[in-house]
Amino acid sequence: MANGNYSLGGKKARSSGAFFEQLIEISCSYYRRFGLADIQKTPEPIRIIKVIDRKKGMFEAVFEKKAQPDFKGVMKGGQMILFEAKRTQASNIAKNRISSEQERNFNASAKLGAECFVLVSFNERNFYKVPWNVWERMEAIFKKKSVNKDDLAPYEVKYINGLINFL
Repeated sequence: MANGNYSLGGKKARSSGAFFEQLIEISCSYYRRFGLADIQKTPEPIRIIKVIDRKKGMFEAVFEKKAQPDFKGVMKGGQMILFEAKRTQASNIAKNRISSEQERNFNASAKLGAECFVLVSFNERNFYKVPWNVWERMEAIFKKKSVNKDDLAPYEVKYINGLINFL
């Protein structure tokens, strides 16, 4: 029974994560349509090692390298934008949800002038655009290794008419 509960929980998490990414994709399409930014989802760096069922699109794969930040692009005026989307159904979200590879990417891009941030969702209802320099210094700023909605209140972004207004 525990395995069944675990897989059901995994399905719910994937479904919620997919919904959050869909909201971001809709927002990115809006920004693209109105010439405000061109932001794309970063493809997962995988290599297919075995086709299981071609018709159903089932295969075995391995990650070729560690994950990059979820979204990359350019804003009107030429500034690069780079962000990671993180969601939780808990009351807080931990700093260590960002991998060391993603951290390296954020630091290098920020040093070159990119706008870097972590877009956080609590229950797909509350959204926060946390600047990378704030996320990176979470322990020094908030005196803890995870944050909640109250901590992130200054970084809240509105969800209006189906769009997350993160630009």
